[in-house]
Amino acid sequence: MRIIHSLIVVFLMLSLSTTVNAADADPYTGQVAVITGSSHGLGLELAKIAASKKMKLVLADIRPEGSKALAESIKKSGGEAIVVEVDLAIAEQRPRVIDAAMKQYGRIDFLFNNAGYNYIANLEQIDLVEAHRLFEVNYWAYLDLAQRAIAVMKKQGAGTIVNTASIMGHSPGMASNSQYSATKHAVVALFQAVEQEVKPYGIRIRIASPGGMRTNIAKFSVGPGAEGRRNRADNWEHPEVAARDIFEQIPGNELVIYPGSMAKGMRTRN
Repeated sequence: MRIIHSLIVVFLMLSLSTTVNAADADPYTGQVAVITGSSHGLGLELAKIAASKKMKLVLADIRPEGSKALAESIKKSGGEAIVVEVDLAIAEQRPRVIDAAMKQYGRIDFLFNNAGYNYIANLEQIDLVEAHRLFEVNYWAYLDLAQRAIAVMKKQGAGTIVNTASIMGHSPGMASNSQYSATKHAVVALFQAVEQEVKPYGIRIRIASPGGMRTNIAKFSVGPGAEGRRNRADNWEHPEVAARDIFEQIPGNELVIYPGSMAKGMRTRN
């Protein structure tokens, strides 16, 4: 009887331990995440959080130095990450992002469509070549990568696509920022419709619309209105705040999320 009693006690302890471990397990652990624009700003902070959750990362950026440094740090800590150098303005280069993820990991659980920049010019100054390039990065690349990821996620029966829009995609545009605002409005409209198309397949869509953040978007802005605005983001909120909010809000039921305190007004208004 003593032996049986001891065995029962051991079994109960193991069961309790398994239950506790399951409860403590992070649902992101082991998931594959593709993050574009991962070398700076919001993309970098998203990548850091993803790495802390032990996700397997595909970091994509036209300026890969920051992504490479992060990937090396992740690998030294026992994690997994690869870097894809890509100019998302060039349609022929975009497939390499998804292809790299599939070759390395064989699946894609999260796509963070985040890369983007600003072209600052008033209507009379707009160069159509520059405006088209902006849309290639800020809009068409989002559509392209999502289309490719959805094909993978349908086969898996699950997946999440998070698209970085902006509060400027929901409100009237600022002077000389018409093209940037237009790209963000387009992203919002596109993925509001896409959400209805992919939901039956177990695929979640999230549209993240933060306010201004202390990123390199001002530093890397182009166009005749860019000069004189290089330092305008220096006192804005750190992107870590928005990145943390995004991860916290992904599991919820909201299609459009407003991460960061600078987007709080939009969050309470909608």
